[in-house]
Amino acid sequence: MNRLLVICGPTATGKTALAAALAKQFNGELVSADSRQVYRGMDLVTGKDRPDVPSWLYDVANPDEEFSVSQWVKLARAAIADIQKRNKLPIVVGGTGLYINALIHPFETIDIPPNKALRARLHTLSVAELQKMVKRSGMNDSDWQNSRRLIRKIEIAEFKTATHKQTNTFDYFVIGITAQLPTLDKRIDERLGQRLRQGMKEETEKLLKKYNGEFPSMSAIGLNEHAYARRQMTWFKKQKGIHWFDVTDPEYGEKVAALVAAWYTCS
Repeated sequence: MNRLLVICGPTATGKTALAAALAKQFNGELVSADSRQVYRGMDLVTGKDRPDVPSWLYDVANPDEEFSVSQWVKLARAAIADIQKRNKLPIVVGGTGLYINALIHPFETIDIPPNKALRARLHTLSVAELQKMVKRSGMNDSDWQNSRRLIRKIEIAEFKTATHKQTNTFDYFVIGITAQLPTLDKRIDERLGQRLRQGMKEETEKLLKKYNGEFPSMSAIGLNEHAYARRQMTWFKKQKGIHWFDVTDPEYGEKVAALVAAWYTCS
């Protein structure tokens, strides 16, 4: 059994609630694909939902740790394998398109993020030492003598190795949840207001104090949710093979379930 269901889309569309309902219907478990919600102690500032079904990849890193897409893919593949081994349906749910794309496609783009830890380690090496670590194919004479270019090539090679250790044999099906911008903005504001009432400001102050205001996940704090949602929509709209549903459709939940059932029974 290698089926994999993906629920994606911009923030505040109710992806997690939908995924949890589908998990109950199709004997599934969730795998979070959210680059902000991987961090411990950042619940309200990242809008971390706690679904009432088994869920993976929340709280897997401390806020002061670097956490890359390649690390997420390794953990996601392990979680998916465990879920499938128990004859359950893994449901990847989240709004981080880079994570999802790296999981279901043998990485097709060069949008490979920098690996700061790797760069720091390689920065101390000479050009000759770097050349021993990489194949010259595709590099001209100038690049071959450029330590920055060599480090980038090593970085790309390591990323691809990390994300492709297992051949992608997923029979995946992707559902996208969206809404018109005015509706989306209203939902974001309502959700943000709820998080503030629950203590988001206090959580933020606690994090800033604990980590002296500087840590890798700090970008998740004070994020403009409206701009973030637009960037998510731009990313996902460029992706092919997503079956889109508008959350304002009163029957969208039933329509999604029917479509998933058709895929599930035919796979």
